[in-house]
Amino acid sequence: MKLWRLEKNVSNKYMNITDMYTPIEEAGEIIRKRWADKELRKKVEEKLQGDIPEILKSGPHGLIWRCICTPDQEFERFLELCEKANLIPIGAENPQDKFHSGNFTKYGLTRLTFSKGKDKDLKHIVIKENVVDFNNSQGKRMCDLRTLWGENIVDFHHFFLEYMFPIMKNNTIDLSEWLKRKGGIPEKYYFAVLSLSVCHIVYFDDYDLIESEKKFVEEIILPAFGEVEKYFGVKPIIVKVSNVGEHDRDPHWWCYSKESKEILDNHIKTFKC
Repeated sequence: MKLWRLEKNVSNKYMNITDMYTPIEEAGEIIRKRWADKELRKKVEEKLQGDIPEILKSGPHGLIWRCICTPDQEFERFLELCEKANLIPIGAENPQDKFHSGNFTKYGLTRLTFSKGKDKDLKHIVIKENVVDFNNSQGKRMCDLRTLWGENIVDFHHFFLEYMFPIMKNNTIDLSEWLKRKGGIPEKYYFAVLSLSVCHIVYFDDYDLIESEKKFVEEIILPAFGEVEKYFGVKPIIVKVSNVGEHDRDPHWWCYSKESKEILDNHIKTFKC
């Protein structure tokens, strides 16, 4: 995977995708100052018509948004960054999305990749394990999938996440209905998502990794980013999860730890429907 940069000016300012990111060293201090700005917070809440996820009303948080949150190495990095910025981590989800094996993030939730260590070139040696019946899964909502041992896949990943990272107990939120209220399609709801990252959340993601997502970022993310900045007068706070070039050197950095394979095996043996 190669990092890419925008070749055209989408917002008259952000010629380079990396200009969107806020350094983690600054993000915590910025979000706390903005949270204390009652006028700015009021403006955000009025724009969103008071429709703020309940868990985010108590103060600023660090948030990562995935179809289903799971304890891979990307999530571990997210937790490390939240700790660095002194932020409470929140995992946001949209499990009503439909499963498509061509989507590598959803595929990764159904065929888990475990690290067994590294070779002489410091590349991960991995083993993979299917956890769903792919012939019976295509096109179904992720929240309707069941594992090969009969467990709802969302419940399984939540068990796995909380076992590996106890700090995440009760710290995941389902945004499915909220996203529907904000328009139901990315062209409409990303303004609301990025509005939250004005003073309610530090938003963690990577928008410069995969060539196939370039069009999505150019046509959806950057315009929404520019609109939010224009409306509120400050830019959304987005922190890059990976280090620059990290995926090029080690494309399996988001796989699961060696220790978690034993946890999975024991869970399968003891799970009862």
